[in-house]
Amino acid sequence: MAAVTRPQNITFAEMRDMGVRGLLIYCFDYHCSHSNAISADRWPDDVRLSDLEPRFVCKACAKRGADVRPDFHWNTPPVAAMGYR
Repeated sequence: MAAVTRPQNITFAEMRDMGVRGLLIYCFDYHCSHSNAISADRWPDDVRLSDLEPRFVCKACAKRGADVRPDFHWNTPPVAAMGYR
């Protein structure tokens, strides 16, 4: 069986050039749907977002792999939704 290939995402330098400094991390298992928002300041400019995807391990389901995306709203406070504070 052939390995699943995913397109390469942008580099951190390209993301920072757009003014984005945060990441949204989504568990690769669609049944889990766990997500988190983190700062992207710890990674160097030449690293691609897709390079990090296999390194994440979900804290909710313990499965390896994530969908890593730029957080375009990284500098705005989170909005309370569905009764959560």
